[in-house]
Amino acid sequence: PPDGGWGWVIVVAVWFDNMLVIGMLKSLGVLFPAFRSYFQESAGAISWINSISLSMRATAAPLSAALSNRFGEQKVVACGGLLVVIGLIMSVFATSPYYLYGSLGCVTGIGFAFASLPALTMIGRYFRVRRSLANGLSRSGGAATFFLAPLLQFLVTNYGWQGCLLIVAGLELHLIACALLFRPLRLKEELEFKAETTLKKHRDSVMQLSTINGEGLQEGFKPGFVARRALSDRQKVKILQQQIEKRVQEYGVTESLIVENFPQIEPVYQPKQKSTLDFALLKNPKWAVITLNLVLTQFGYSITLVHTVARAKLLGIGEYESAVLLSFIGLSEVVAQLSSGAFADKQYIKRIHLHKIYIAVMAIATFTSLLCNSFVTMSIYCVIFGCGSGSWQGNILPLTVDTLGVRTLRSAYGFCLFFSGVCGQLIGPPIAGMMFDATQSYTYSFILAASCFVIASSVLWLEIPASKFVRRREEKIKRNATVDTMDEDFD
Repeated sequence: PPDGGWGWVIVVAVWFDNMLVIGMLKSLGVLFPAFRSYFQESAGAISWINSISLSMRATAAPLSAALSNRFGEQKVVACGGLLVVIGLIMSVFATSPYYLYGSLGCVTGIGFAFASLPALTMIGRYFRVRRSLANGLSRSGGAATFFLAPLLQFLVTNYGWQGCLLIVAGLELHLIACALLFRPLRLKEELEFKAETTLKKHRDSVMQLSTINGEGLQEGFKPGFVARRALSDRQKVKILQQQIEKRVQEYGVTESLIVENFPQIEPVYQPKQKSTLDFALLKNPKWAVITLNLVLTQFGYSITLVHTVARAKLLGIGEYESAVLLSFIGLSEVVAQLSSGAFADKQYIKRIHLHKIYIAVMAIATFTSLLCNSFVTMSIYCVIFGCGSGSWQGNILPLTVDTLGVRTLRSAYGFCLFFSGVCGQLIGPPIAGMMFDATQSYTYSFILAASCFVIASSVLWLEIPASKFVRRREEKIKRNATVDTMDEDFD
């Protein structure tokens, strides 16, 4: 990766992309009271609108990853921006919350998925040394909630929620402009090769090994080995060459022959056809740990995001003040993402341990929020929670790369978001809404969110045994590959 250059343009483009996607998704909670008042439905029924939109962004991530592999990030982000605009315009004509499930939830949510995941993976592909800093800078755009939440409240108050959505549709058109800046970058790691080894020069020099020094090598070294080992990958070819050198030395051939002749065996590589998704990741226990952690954290985070404004109004806090609480979360997330990203790049502490700390901060803040009963105390809670959530968000992508590698980033991150969307963001807010309908209090809803944070932080300790398991499995595969190569070529 270039770690700079056009990469900084990518950072700016992803910042605006996150502002229009993540920042807008976080701010949609402002519309929750307006929808509930207009349609006269329960909190549980209205919660599905936001939760479907949040979850579809994550659920459609594997499809977004597959399309990115096939067509590139630029085209997918542009199509996503167009879908977002279409979904918002469709929502203007809604006559029931069920209509909004499809338009604002599904159509707009899928558009957010197409516009979000490819943009985020661009950072992982353009940066390595400064990945955490670049990711923190770009993701800070999602903290645009600081001004988007009050803006949406202003639009709802003056133009109604229909007029608000129409104006927002105009803003979301800028996603297409962001897409134009996503210049493709091909990584060496992305070029998986299958080696078709041929002898272009001095082919006979190898074949004549069967009669060198008067010794016959047919039993241990068959001239036809090249044909049988065609289309091997680079690692196997390397192992094979080492075995050939060893066999030649056993028959008294000088080192100079090996040095002079084997460089003349020129490998020809054919690029492997890129698959759309790497389903082998689903069997990787390290991926399972990262995904389970993300599911639990997103479950609690989506509850907080959707119901904070409604909870504040229930405490007697005014409409604009309640919307400003989301702004405090957004502003503190900006500061946290920038500072935590720069700190993580110093590598004083492993990213996975930082991840545990960030989620623990979210848990403590959410538990203590049960004591808040005024605008001032709720503001303090939102700032502390935003510091934890901002640091956590900025660390998700770098942690995924550290754990699973950049070559499988699209598929790994896509599958993580899919399961977090289905099992976390989709059902979290509605369950919290149903708990409110049953108790007329958000106490139990926020206890549930905080409990999920505690479990999520604890789950990351499973990464240690998961890594050991993967390492043992890889060593076993490598040993078997070496034995198979020796048996097949020198039996």
